[in-house]
Amino acid sequence: MKYMLLAIVLFLNMQASETKGAQPPSLVKTVKVKEGYANSLQNYVGTLYYDRNSELASESSGVVSKLYAKEGQRVKRGNILLKLESSILEAKLKAKQAILNSFLAQQTKQQKDLKRAEVLINKKSIAQSSYDNTYYTLEALNAEIESHKAELLAMKIELQKKSIRAPFNGIVVKREVDIGEWVAVGSSVFNIIDPKSIEARINVPSRFLKTLSKGQKLQAKIEKKELEVSVKSIVPLADKSSRSFPVKLSFNSQKNLIEGMRIDVKVPTLKKEKVLLVPRDAVIKRFGNFVVFVVVDSKATMIPVSVINYTNNEAAISAQGLKVGMSVVIKGNERIFPNMPVVEKAN
Repeated sequence: MKYMLLAIVLFLNMQASETKGAQPPSLVKTVKVKEGYANSLQNYVGTLYYDRNSELASESSGVVSKLYAKEGQRVKRGNILLKLESSILEAKLKAKQAILNSFLAQQTKQQKDLKRAEVLINKKSIAQSSYDNTYYTLEALNAEIESHKAELLAMKIELQKKSIRAPFNGIVVKREVDIGEWVAVGSSVFNIIDPKSIEARINVPSRFLKTLSKGQKLQAKIEKKELEVSVKSIVPLADKSSRSFPVKLSFNSQKNLIEGMRIDVKVPTLKKEKVLLVPRDAVIKRFGNFVVFVVVDSKATMIPVSVINYTNNEAAISAQGLKVGMSVVIKGNERIFPNMPVVEKAN
């Protein structure tokens, strides 16, 4: 990989040399490379996993009547995945609604009767007992209606549970049932994952927890591809056999990553080593590798680097050909190329 990158650098240098006459100088801001100390790194192997991995269970019992999803299918939140047989429940619900409608009609009539009774009782045209009978008949109807409404609501909720929906946008990775099968309450029916929730987990010795903190950036590698990860959380539960703690890691790159893949993470130890220090903005990626640009004889020179660690706003690096005191570009490096004429901006 190093030889390939050096070859690319030489090729770009030759290309830039051929066109240097046509290139105007690019304005850049630089700082001097410093020497310092940083925690040495130790590699730990971890595993990728889906943080949102839901095994759906049925809240109702019944026979599977319809299936709307299969393994490998992408689904959106709220999509119906399957339906259980519900014809008997639907018939009972209609009957209950009809009964409720009948009581509501009686309620309307009784409310009108009560209003007429109120007028008559004020005129002393009817006995108090007649008014009371109308009033308490309406109260009894109201209570009966509330009871039927509660029963109807329970039946509607039960009917909703006959349809199992996707809890979030994701992919169906497992289907446990087929049409015609009986499903009991609590039975597993689908397993759905959110591919965007891919994260990593490593286990580190407790002595290294002093060097880690939430939000800290670490360097990692997945299938030879380098990437930056962030410490999402440190789980305060040690493995009794290894005396190590799980550390959860998050990252931006999520393409072509699946659960179970290996990740190698460089974790800072308590040991210090001498390094070169540059601002984090000085380190950028070109051709999938970390590089810095330094100014030599008013021209940009690209140097491949290895990131050892990040300390506050600085990057601890090592690189062949990079020395203390060199001017490294921290602004404008995203638009320059090797051997391009540059002008350093005064601080």
